[in-house]
Amino acid sequence: MAGINLKKNILISSFYRVLGMFLAFLTGWISTRFLGVELKGQYGYLITMSSFAWLIIDLGIHQTYPYLLRKEPEKGNILFAWSLLQFCGEILFFSAVGLALMPFLSRLLKFDFTPTIIILVSGAISLTKLNMHMQMHYLGQDKVRYGNICQTLNSLMMLVVVVLGYLFFTSVDRLVYVLIAYNLAMLTSIIGLVFPKLFTRFWRGFDLSYIFKSYNLGWRVFLSSLFISLLIRFDMMLIRRFLSFDALGIYAVASNIVEMLQMASNMVGSLLLVKLSDLDDQQESWNTLKKVFIFFFGLLTVANLGFVILGKPLLSIMYGKDFTPVYNVYLWLIPASFGLSFGSLFNTYLWSKGFPWISVLLPAIALTLNIVLDIILIPIMGINGAALATSIGYLSWFIAILLYENHKTEGRFLRYMKPSRTDLEEMSSSVKDWADQLKNSKQGVK
Repeated sequence: MAGINLKKNILISSFYRVLGMFLAFLTGWISTRFLGVELKGQYGYLITMSSFAWLIIDLGIHQTYPYLLRKEPEKGNILFAWSLLQFCGEILFFSAVGLALMPFLSRLLKFDFTPTIIILVSGAISLTKLNMHMQMHYLGQDKVRYGNICQTLNSLMMLVVVVLGYLFFTSVDRLVYVLIAYNLAMLTSIIGLVFPKLFTRFWRGFDLSYIFKSYNLGWRVFLSSLFISLLIRFDMMLIRRFLSFDALGIYAVASNIVEMLQMASNMVGSLLLVKLSDLDDQQESWNTLKKVFIFFFGLLTVANLGFVILGKPLLSIMYGKDFTPVYNVYLWLIPASFGLSFGSLFNTYLWSKGFPWISVLLPAIALTLNIVLDIILIPIMGINGAALATSIGYLSWFIAILLYENHKTEGRFLRYMKPSRTDLEEMSSSVKDWADQLKNSKQGVK
């Protein structure tokens, strides 16, 4: 299989990701105004639960797709068929079980479920999971451009439907409407991703034993991904327990800003996993990782400074006065933006070494710390306490990865990762080159 051109893939992905982030920003802005504080909290609560559900039933296998496809590309159709087979069973299962247990779930989760919401949440779980499977499938095949095009269609569809609702359907059940928009957006992306193989005999040679073998690797990825996801979102569950949906809505907007910044690191992290999986030279891996680390440090610094200066008036103008408390909450989350992005990147480095168990243990420890701090700080400081706990949890995860790898390499890792003047000069030159290429990339990526 041909080698990975990381720079080219980052350039292509950056073009579409910038476009996607812009569309997501517009969607978040309009949907927040459309929903209001309380419904925004309810929507964030449902999507958070959906993300937990699909991550748990996935058992981490989607994260192994890029790694497996680089090692055994001939097995791609097996993984593709398995993803579709799971989707068909899951959407029926979640709808049936959800409707049967609706009163119980309403009491357990402290949410007034309706049959419509149960079906839409079931769709969100199944469609999101399949979408992630297909994205990783194309990533492992080094078809970065096509995967990004489909993801952009997802963002565009969500924006179009939300805008139509904001302009013309103000009298509808707004929460249900936005959930419908979410499902339609996911379905749009999936149609694009599945279509190229849909009328081929992709099921031929299906080998269930290979799937079981893949899950042996996927278990470690599952536990690692689960703890990372809980580290990102569990505070929202605790806020719901201690505070109101209004407080949850404020916190959801602030945490969405952190997650938007992390979108870039997630994108590069996925590309990095594919690249590092192809490399056998440790120094070359470290050099690649260091360049990405320096770039993101600069990016996050500029983004957070911009928010500190302009965030308060922008929030008031865009979302209204009810959302101005988001500014103070996000100030507490600034360290979290660094810890989450860097933790994700360096955890990808650990995954590229065969998904070791330490990549499970470290986020589990950080999650435990975060939960303990949430329980202590939320009753004292409210949503600011949740933000502080999250910042400490994310930073502890990143620092723990650094200390572990430095110990394993007898002190060489941190010495190598420390940026030098030459590194900064090379990165500055690379950024200028990338910026020049990005300006002319519209025709090149079509």
